[in-house]
Amino acid sequence: MDNQQKYVADIFHFAGKWEMPSHCGIMIRRNDPAALIILTELYESNPGSSVTDMIEILAGEIVKKYNIAPETATFIVRNPERSSRYAFFAETFYRARMNWDGEKFVSLAWEKLEEFNLEMK
Repeated sequence: MDNQQKYVADIFHFAGKWEMPSHCGIMIRRNDPAALIILTELYESNPGSSVTDMIEILAGEIVKKYNIAPETATFIVRNPERSSRYAFFAETFYRARMNWDGEKFVSLAWEKLEEFNLEMK
């Protein structure tokens, strides 16, 4: 796979906590130099760790694999709707705000996005 693709839509496999095989959906949209990375929790099919629990490590793996400058990456975590009448099962989007310290992502802060679209500014 070309690591400079403008668009990527795939399943991303990673080692979760205690090396448990895990995976999530990944979509990358590049608008050089920026990159928008959307990671989707796959509740039904993921036997391992969630994106939410592993985001800092996952983000580091993703920027390396896809050759993305860490400072230009925006990470969004999508929790898909899970067919329920309860509001906490509705689709949600969170931005994972992190700093790059030169080797890894640190200082995680979550920001719930009330509205989200794929347009890059």
